[in-house]
Amino acid sequence: MSPEEAKTFGIPEEDRRLYVRVDRAKVNIARAAGGAKWFRLVGVPLGNATDLYTAGDEVQTAEPWKPPETWADIDKPMANLILGKIGLGLGDGNFYTDAARAGEREAWRVVQADVPSKSEKQAREVVKSWVRNGVLVSFLYDNPITRKSVRGLKVDDEKRPS
Repeated sequence: MSPEEAKTFGIPEEDRRLYVRVDRAKVNIARAAGGAKWFRLVGVPLGNATDLYTAGDEVQTAEPWKPPETWADIDKPMANLILGKIGLGLGDGNFYTDAARAGEREAWRVVQADVPSKSEKQAREVVKSWVRNGVLVSFLYDNPITRKSVRGLKVDDEKRPS
């Protein structure tokens, strides 16, 4: 598992080498292969400990593993709760944004606060999906602190999950 994949799936860096992806490689003249299959490496004790060799042996095996889904743990009530918080903004006249490097204004932080099992990348994907689907709409407003025009997000109530 690459460091980027581990970050996406919320796997600690020290554990990422325990996960292996198997897929059919793309041959230049063939169609792209289907989805990858993931496995987690686990040690299985053989139970052959003796008085002289008390630890016994252990063999490495691979068990099927499924990456966490981006939308797992976000049902309609949770989605509406998160969207409501994003729509209200930060309370100081500022609104959340889907832009990167916006500090506390980044909308993915609201997703992660309400669903802590989501990695940053998964939370960002949730926000991107809502923007693509028109549930969250970008608009310009004057930042009351910096007095500059910036982009914020508002919720299109017509497109909210119902």
